[in-house]
Amino acid sequence: RLHLRKDNGLVKDVFQTHHMMDLRGCVGLGHVRYPTAGSSSCAEAQPLYTNYPRGVCVAHNGNLTNAEELAGHCREELGRHINTDSDSEVLLNIFADSLIKGMAASGSGGGENGRSGGKRNDITVESIFGAMEEVMSRCKGGYAGLYLINGVALVGFRDPHGIRPIVMGARDSPTSSGKKDYIFASESVASDTLGFELVRDLSPGEAIVVTMDGGVHTRRCLPESMCKLAPCIFEYVYFARPDSIMDGISVYESRLKMGEKLAEQVTERYPDHDIDVVIPIPDTSRTSAVQAAYILGRPYREGFIKNRYIARTFIMPGQATRKKSVRLKLNTI
Repeated sequence: RLHLRKDNGLVKDVFQTHHMMDLRGCVGLGHVRYPTAGSSSCAEAQPLYTNYPRGVCVAHNGNLTNAEELAGHCREELGRHINTDSDSEVLLNIFADSLIKGMAASGSGGGENGRSGGKRNDITVESIFGAMEEVMSRCKGGYAGLYLINGVALVGFRDPHGIRPIVMGARDSPTSSGKKDYIFASESVASDTLGFELVRDLSPGEAIVVTMDGGVHTRRCLPESMCKLAPCIFEYVYFARPDSIMDGISVYESRLKMGEKLAEQVTERYPDHDIDVVIPIPDTSRTSAVQAAYILGRPYREGFIKNRYIARTFIMPGQATRKKSVRLKLNTI
């Protein structure tokens, strides 16, 4: 059985001790990101679930640029009902339908479209990779995420351009001698804090299947010519924590370099500048501001004080709400 707990709000409010006690099992998905497509209703909070085949869940980070077209494809050609405006639901249904076709092609599912008969092990690693090839060939945009196939496998995947980040970590299992535990996360810091060793970033267009017996299978799901690393620079500028490492690059080091480059541009374009101080707009820019101040030979100062009890402002609905929250959140010295 799949146990589910999700709601709108902060992790500390949504997941309390009695909720965690109900989430039993040795494999799971977690998702804490705000929606970038659809609405912020609880119905669209991830993970999302479909019951066939076997029960499939998805947790995903990113945006599909052809989500509307794919939703129409699901409804009109696949006969699958799309109940929300979330592009994550599209990812889920494309994958689930491709799994069913793979079962039918191998003869393991039985019946028309493979929708009857079969056993729990009728979804093979090959059929999973086949479904991932279909997902990556159809879904355009930047995305990374996980599929959980109930009782079968956990599948990590990354878009063919590696726009959104995802890493894999491992540790010796504390409960099964000689076994490994595996984790997938958007940032390496998540695996660090949970006691996992960073194994590597997923490559563009790659899927990794971890079966319930602990087997790990990897494959690039599209031709190499269609896969080229082009990560989102905003991950390094803003999204990521400075202690994360993405695609072999320290986020902290990248922000130091950004500060250096900024200072070099200032001195090149404005050699007679009369800069008094360098002030960051907290918090992400502090690393760059410190380095820029050092290169420019100007003092680093704090100019804004942040109210840490105000939630994230840029994800709030509506410009009026955002402006009001920013006024409450930042105050000048």
